[in-house]
Order: sequence, then C-alpha cells, then structure tokens
Amino acid sequence: MMKKIKILSCILLLISALACEEDKLDIEKFGSVSGIILDGETYASLEGVQIATNPASSSSITNADGVFTFSKVKEGDIAITARKKDYLSSTVSVAVYDNETTNLTFFLLKDDNNVGWVTIYDPVPGNGATDQNVSLNFQWQVDQENNGKELEYTVYYYKSNSTTQKVAGENLTINEVVVSDLEYNTTYYWFVVAKYEGNRVANSPTWTFRTEDSND
Repeated sequence: MMKKIKILSCILLLISALACEEDKLDIEKFGSVSGIILDGETYASLEGVQIATNPASSSSITNADGVFTFSKVKEGDIAITARKKDYLSSTVSVAVYDNETTNLTFFLLKDDNNVGWVTIYDPVPGNGATDQNVSLNFQWQVDQENNGKELEYTVYYYKSNSTTQKVAGENLTINEVVVSDLEYNTTYYWFVVAKYEGNRVANSPTWTFRTEDSND
C-alpha cells in the first residue's frame, strides 16, 4: 500500500513539474520584426542603416535593399531606432505578437543642420506604469551625437481612444514638464518631440501610463 502511495505521489509531482514548465514556456513568447528604411525625400532604399531595439534584443544593419529583420523578439511593445550618418535618427514603437511578423517602414530625412542622431529614452513615468498621480512630472533622457546643438522639446499627451492631443509643454530647454488635472482611472499616452532651430529632429517612442483610482 505504501509503495502505491509513493508511486502516486511521484506521478503527481511529475505532473505538477510539467505544468509549471508549461506555464514558463507560455510566458516566453516570441515574434519577429521586419522593415525597410527609405530616404524620406527620394524614397530610395538605404543600405547600412544601424537598427537597434529597446528593450534590447539585438542590433542589425540594413542590406542593399534597405531591409532589416529581427527573427526572435520577445512579445510585447518595443521601440526600434534607425541611425545613419548624414541622416536624422528615427524611433518607432511597435507591438510584437507571438509567432507573428510585425512589418514597418522608416523614412529618414537628411541631417541638413548637422544635428546628428538623437535618442529620447528612459521616461518617467515609465512605459506601462499604473496607479499614477493625477498630477505628474514628465521626465526623459536624451542622447545626441552633437552635444553642441541645443535642442528644444515639445511634449504631447492624450487619453486612450481620444483623437485630441494636448501640449504639456512647448519649446522646453529642460527634460521635464509638470502635467496637472489628469483624470482618475484613465490610460494616457505621451511622447516628446525634439527640435533644433524650429525644425523637428527626433521623436521619442509613444509611452503609456494609467492614473490611480479616485478612491485610492
């Protein structure tokens, strides 16, 4: 009798272990991303463009047809940045789904003012943040190739399912701005536009957060 109980216990433990392993496998889901980089004026394909992802998965360089591919990218939202000498950098946020390929097209513009690449990253509140106050201090970090070019920033935000964007701050010379009178229990999206001498030189990815419940 004891032997049967021990065998049954081993079987139950094995089933439990397999179930846990299956749950683990369900979490690690991957898709792929493929895209093409074009000159924003001539629409010619651009070879040798550096492509990077955030969260970091790997890096790539476009081929002679301007094409790049990431064959294994973790499911979820990802920011993809394209950089090439003599062109302004560009960043796009896309969603990656399990066993699906996300396709996109970049248009890079010539860097006529020698600004170099500009990357806007590390937002506060963080992308996907929840339970946020209805009065917030938006912050972000900037890396740029040519630090001698002083940039100005305009910050936009909007509610989920809204077609109307609001300006949180315009022509800012610091990397932060206060936003007040947000609605409770609401999902918001926001992004930053960098300008040099009035010309747009970079966009941040579009980030999202959700405010706290009114009863909190």
